Amino acid sequence: MANESNNNTNEIKDFFVAHGSKLVAVVIAIIVIVVGVVQYRDHQKVAAAEQAELLGPGMALMYAGEKEKALAEFESKMNEGKLDGLALAKAALYAANIKFEAGDFDAAAPLFQKSLDNAGSVVLVRSAAMHGLASVKIEKGDYSAAAGLLEKYIGEFAKRTGDKEDRYQKDEPMDEAPMVADAMWKLTLVYQQLGAADKAKATAERILVVYGDNQAIADKAKKFLAE
Repeated sequence: MANESNNNTNEIKDFFVAHGSKLVAVVIAIIVIVVGVVQYRDHQKVAAAEQAELLGPGMALMYAGEKEKALAEFESKMNEGKLDGLALAKAALYAANIKFEAGDFDAAAPLFQKSLDNAGSVVLVRSAAMHGLASVKIEKGDYSAAAGLLEKYIGEFAKRTGDKEDRYQKDEPMDEAPMVADAMWKLTLVYQQLGAADKAKATAERILVVYGDNQAIADKAKKFLAE
């Protein structure tokens, strides 16, 4: 049992070390898409267009790979109080991701929270901020808080049922956010760290039922259950 516990502890550490930056990159890619869609719509309204224009310089620096300059730009706009609503949520999310990638988790946490507080009902921004905040809690070893955030993420954005007949008939609802399976796998490992073996097992089993078609995560869940 000791070896099993050590193996699971090592697995969660190895998993987040190996994939943490990749997950953040995915989040950033998602927000890039969101920004493009939202900006197009924002141009229909003057006030929203002005907010999008304020984000422009920082976004341009991001696309150019100038992350430190982009961070300074986003922080400047936020400190000046010129951003609000969704624009503020996006700026905070970009800044949080940059801080997270740099390993500055203490600075990333309030930025992810600011993004979450201002994202409103925009699912992709809200879900990305929540996922980022949960990732910070994991990095800092606050597994209880991480579990709460991941449970909320899954409860809010998971819509798939795993019903094979509905899936075959294309009647199965789609998840509202793109990283639900990943959040469920993280929650499995977090439960294990908290000593909630039954919850970890149940979550891994749910992955196989609902996300068996996600081979990478399903394989991890199978291995977890086998061990």
